[in-house]
Amino acid sequence: TTMHRWRAAARHSARRLTLTRGGRRWQSGGRTDGYEEALPRRDVIAPLVACGVWAGGWYMAGEGKIKALVDSSNIDPNPDPNAWPTPKQFFCLAWPWVAGTVAMLFDSVAAKFATTSDMKFLCTTALNDDIKATTALCILAAPAEHSAPFVRAIAETGALARIREIVAIYKTLPREQHDETLTNACVIASKVAADPELRSQGLPIGDFLWMMPAGPPQLYTTYGAEGVAHLWMSHPAEMLAGGGVGNAAGLAEGVSLSNLANLVTTELAARLLDRFGEQREALLSTATELEARLGREVRAAGAGSGRKNLWQATGVLRGETEVEVARREQREQLAAVQSARQILQAGAMQSTIRTPLDEPLGLRGTLLERVAPLMHVASAAALGFVYGAGRGYLRGYWQDVTPSVCRELSSAVGRRTAVGAALLVVAFEMLPRAKAEALKALGREEVADFKAAGA
Repeated sequence: TTMHRWRAAARHSARRLTLTRGGRRWQSGGRTDGYEEALPRRDVIAPLVACGVWAGGWYMAGEGKIKALVDSSNIDPNPDPNAWPTPKQFFCLAWPWVAGTVAMLFDSVAAKFATTSDMKFLCTTALNDDIKATTALCILAAPAEHSAPFVRAIAETGALARIREIVAIYKTLPREQHDETLTNACVIASKVAADPELRSQGLPIGDFLWMMPAGPPQLYTTYGAEGVAHLWMSHPAEMLAGGGVGNAAGLAEGVSLSNLANLVTTELAARLLDRFGEQREALLSTATELEARLGREVRAAGAGSGRKNLWQATGVLRGETEVEVARREQREQLAAVQSARQILQAGAMQSTIRTPLDEPLGLRGTLLERVAPLMHVASAAALGFVYGAGRGYLRGYWQDVTPSVCRELSSAVGRRTAVGAALLVVAFEMLPRAKAEALKALGREEVADFKAAGA
């Protein structure tokens, strides 16, 4: 009847009005401006890139691939230090970093490479070559920093003796001449110190204390603090005499959100100080005994006459004699122990930066350890939004829709991609704990050796 036709027309008009006033964005149909046709149907670019990187890494981890690249990576010295590197020089500098990063991202690639002869070549022939050692350490450092089984694979080749030798060589050079070769060696050395079964093959605590200078922090200072954190409980006297407390206190003074360049180093130094504070009484007792012993040795050695001996006067021997070096080191050790005792007695240990969320969420560790998951999620969401927004806008432009629709597509696809990227990173952050719980439920242990059965 006429009444039914009027009611149907009213319902149809109300539905069109709802779609026009913004409700259409929550509906799946009704748009004629090309918006729905221009929406990306599926994203195959990101999966293709991820699978391509893994497949490329898996292929390059095969026999003979890395060895051939290392043998061919002979960089000719550039006569002009201000000139841009040639394509060959850039490739020779970039590919080791890319190879190490891929092995760090994919444990399967690192596990495959650890069982090849190329791994043996890197840890022996290449590492013993002064030129190829830089390339070898660049490849090995990244996966070793995040994989304990990979560190054990390095140790099985006997490469740790060469690592100790490299650190000893660089200790004879001024700190301004230290480069990434030493930094990568310190990365591996700190991870060796973290493994109780490998510590006897690694560096002593004195070398890690040397990595924590009293002056400005170096690139390897972070790994020095990490090594000291693993070894000082077993060698408290050496730590005190080596200036561990004083140097850590000096590095921790720069803990602030404004000093982002050295935030990792200062946070680790502050955490190290917190651990010293937990053992304050035992360290004070050790410091008192050590100070008394060093004081007696310094008094017995005397101040020295300051006169040159025959070999020094004739120029045969330059610098200090062994007796003078021993006397100077004793005085430095005594000063370090006295400074450590004063810091421990004061009890003003520098703590890591605290945030309002620490207590409610029960967060512990350094600032980066506490906020790193949130930073990862936020950065992934931001990158996802940029990628999705650009993809949506280009898709709309390609479909020849109006600029306003392009902007709407950019916003919608960007938000959708940001949410997806954030959820993906949340899943990755939860995977280690989920993996540990799954292994516990199955009664299995974490893989500690790539050559073990089932690895």
